[in-house]
Amino acid sequence: MRPTVADFRPDIPYRLRHRVGPRLTRLARLVGRPEFRLRQAGYAGTVAMPMDEFERALGDGGFAWAPISWYHQPPLGADPNGSWTFRRAPLADRQLHVILSRHTPGRIDVYAHWEYNWRRHPVKHAKQLAIDRTAGSETMRTWLETHNIGYETRSRTRRKVTRAVRRVAAPLLGRGTAE
Repeated sequence: MRPTVADFRPDIPYRLRHRVGPRLTRLARLVGRPEFRLRQAGYAGTVAMPMDEFERALGDGGFAWAPISWYHQPPLGADPNGSWTFRRAPLADRQLHVILSRHTPGRIDVYAHWEYNWRRHPVKHAKQLAIDRTAGSETMRTWLETHNIGYETRSRTRRKVTRAVRRVAAPLLGRGTAE
């Protein structure tokens, strides 16, 4: 049986993506202003499950791995671990773009936004026209709920600050440790 692109996805080295990605970025900048920093408005939530299990759920739910999306930079400088798209049809006007960022083996931050489908509107896509992060994150939360996948909506920064405050406050309040 002949392998598919999906079969090669886990074997593509991250370094290769970063060698080819900047060249694609330079080409895209001839047309638009590509932005790769993820924003809080696009944060859909944090899923508590292994990456391979979540990616399987995305694939089963109609999402496709997005090789054209070379890299994004999540908050706190973490590396992205996956990029997926959902289109109602291959040449649909818009697509839901989902970016995954794993920060522990069983916790994945999920970011999403609606954007122009790069297959139908490559210039609008490169110029990043009409990106809707709020609607994208809401759509992704609805998808997670529909597929019975639990998620937390407090960002990684908020969770870290909360834990730090609890650790400092617990001894002051005479309650022992916060953990």
